[in-house]
Amino acid sequence: MPHLSVKLYPGRSKEVKQDFANKLQDFVVKELGCEPNVVSVSFKEIEPDQWKKVIGDETTGEDYYIESDF
Repeated sequence: MPHLSVKLYPGRSKEVKQDFANKLQDFVVKELGCEPNVVSVSFKEIEPDQWKKVIGDETTGEDYYIESDF
């Protein structure tokens, strides 16, 4: 509890993703009041031409609080 799954276009370095994951973890710990060891973060790179299909398929049934205009 909780897991954050980040989907993005390819091209960011492992270091950039690690830094972002650390910042997400810090934010979740602060805002939800949980311990860092229970927060996980994963990344999935999706090619731009597959974005709408993959995101549509993978997020079916999820509650959106913010939707993008892509």
